[in-house]
Amino acid sequence: MSKIHSAWLFMCRHKYILTILIMALIVGVVDEDSFLNRHPRRVRIEMLQQEIANYKQQYQEADSKIRELENNPKAVEKIARERYHMKRIDEDVFVFDNSTIEQLDD
Repeated sequence: MSKIHSAWLFMCRHKYILTILIMALIVGVVDEDSFLNRHPRRVRIEMLQQEIANYKQQYQEADSKIRELENNPKAVEKIARERYHMKRIDEDVFVFDNSTIEQLDD
């Protein structure tokens, strides 16, 4: 009985310190927003912010290309010739495939 009584007296004397320790334990480890759960979330947020920055850069590059295409007819002609193999009426276009070039080299 004396051990229980001495433990009770210790808890009564140090009730504020025990309360602070229990609350720190709850906030630090047990709670949903604990310090242990915050770190993976913070890492995920940083990854998503980097991804957002990459998408913004891609958007700006695409936007500049679109503006160039709207303002420069030679850029439209260049893309039409390179990607879609279009030609003018009076010229011939030769398209080489990399596999046929490699076969000719052997």
